Amino acid sequence: MNKRQIKGTVILLQLFLVGALFLPAGTIVGDTSSHDTSLSVFQMIRRYAGMGFSDDALFYMVMACVFPAAIIICVLALKERKNFGAAIVLCALYATASACFYSAAKIKMVDYATMTWLPYIIIFISLLSMILLILGFFQAAPAEENGESGKRGN
Repeated sequence: MNKRQIKGTVILLQLFLVGALFLPAGTIVGDTSSHDTSLSVFQMIRRYAGMGFSDDALFYMVMACVFPAAIIICVLALKERKNFGAAIVLCALYATASACFYSAAKIKMVDYATMTWLPYIIIFISLLSMILLILGFFQAAPAEENGESGKRGN
């Protein structure tokens, strides 16, 4: 893949991450009275905040909404190597925050909801984006100038 293809793929993956916030990430346990027992990521975050973890839920909601957009802006707006480097850092932070939130939510909400496959896909897509950005970073390596980079001052 060349740098342009990597940028396009990463942008599509980040748009998927934003769209995944509206997909069902869990199902309500034991509530058969309502017709819709699925929970989107936003509903799961709201329920997690209602359990007394409002700071954690707010932190993850901000990261889940802002970081994919910031990654897209970094890829499009910054110059060579800086765009990939900044986006790699943001991807790593997003993947870490997602893994922490979903593992904590799975444990704390065990009596309320069960998780679907979506949280694992979100973490995987974030890691895949990070790997592609690392590949782009290596491809954007600065070229040696006139073959003098290997010589020491004489």
